[in-house]
Amino acid sequence: MSAPPGQDPTPWELLRAMQQMRDDLRADFAALGARLAEMVTKIQYEGDRRTDEVRIKAVEDDIVQIRRERETERQEARSVRRLALTALVAPIAVGVIVAIVTGKLGL
Repeated sequence: MSAPPGQDPTPWELLRAMQQMRDDLRADFAALGARLAEMVTKIQYEGDRRTDEVRIKAVEDDIVQIRRERETERQEARSVRRLALTALVAPIAVGVIVAIVTGKLGL
């Protein structure tokens, strides 16, 4: 306001100042509204969080299942190796025993 010291502002100056405050408030409320429009509601946040928890649980379950399958495959591989080793060693052992027995019997 441009009133000299000690002089009261005119009604027009008061009206102009009130209009300026009103315009400033409108701009501030518009900016606040725009920021609030970008925010996520508590319900949306909780819903997204529950969805994330379900996804994480599914991934954890998949990891547990993969580990079980991997352990099962390891055990099967061990069994196959033992069987293969037995299949190789048994005929050799039988051949050696047969050779020893036939050598002693003189056949």
